[in-house]
Amino acid sequence: MVCLDRERNDGGGSESDTEGVGDGQPSFCTLPRQKREVTFQIRTVIFEKGPGHRSLGFSIVGGTDSPKGSMGIFVKTVFPQGQAASTGALQEGDEILAINGKPLHGSSHREAILAFKEIRQGKVVLHIGRRRKKKVTTAQ
Repeated sequence: MVCLDRERNDGGGSESDTEGVGDGQPSFCTLPRQKREVTFQIRTVIFEKGPGHRSLGFSIVGGTDSPKGSMGIFVKTVFPQGQAASTGALQEGDEILAINGKPLHGSSHREAILAFKEIRQGKVVLHIGRRRKKKVTTAQ
């Protein structure tokens, strides 16, 4: 199990990597998905909802009720006209760990959708997990 403390980033429309710095806030934990060399980064992404703002611009999949079995909530598609595409901060395959500080661990797909819909306007702060293969370098 991987457990990392999250780092707070209050800048609008930006993201940050977490370096394990504890700030007194709860940690996020996730199980490793595959046995291979991967890095796992927790990032903070901030969007705005309400009049005068474009849609968030992404769809989600997963949840405890997923047809593929219980899993986290993941970004399925980033739509070209939304905020997610314009900032480049959110990518397909990112796991959404929390919305405005509310952890999604153990949530159904429907509960995750409702968490987004409850925010009618204002900041939408997402804590996401991103897995990437480690770059392998060879000595010459």
